Amino acid sequence: MDPIAKEFSNEQLDLASLPKYESVAFSSVSSKYLIKMNIQTGILMLVLFITLGVLWFLQLNQLQAGIILAIISVAFIFRFWNNYKLLQSLGYAVRDKDVVYKRGFIFNKTTIIPFNRVQHASISRGVWDKLLGISSLNIFTAGGSGSDITIPGLDPEMAVRLKEAIAVKISKDEF
Repeated sequence: MDPIAKEFSNEQLDLASLPKYESVAFSSVSSKYLIKMNIQTGILMLVLFITLGVLWFLQLNQLQAGIILAIISVAFIFRFWNNYKLLQSLGYAVRDKDVVYKRGFIFNKTTIIPFNRVQHASISRGVWDKLLGISSLNIFTAGGSGSDITIPGLDPEMAVRLKEAIAVKISKDEF
């Protein structure tokens, strides 16, 4: 018998004994991220209302304009409510062997990336991020064209600390 085949084993795991990621204590992002999302929504709303005004000027009848205005208003009320609920659902945790990121309240999504898969992490700040004093942490793994996790709305100091902690973890895993 082949010695390699003799050493191979593939035991079944007891699924009940696996750790539950839901029991992780997630950290929340800054409430300033809600301000950023609402500013972006407000700008979009302003553009749509200006467009509606132009259509009104171009002889759109009152019934059509009223229906469009009602649809836009309901959509934006939903969008502002969605921004609020989304902020409440965002959370991240850095554990000994991985990073966990959760988001979504209607459709929940949780991403867990082990440190041995992480290639690098970067910090990004857009115009609104700089004005509001927040940052986003991007975590990249092998084989991806973009970041696998982007944690928005972090305090810049926390983003730097997380990036450095990830760098230390991935450098330990390399050796």
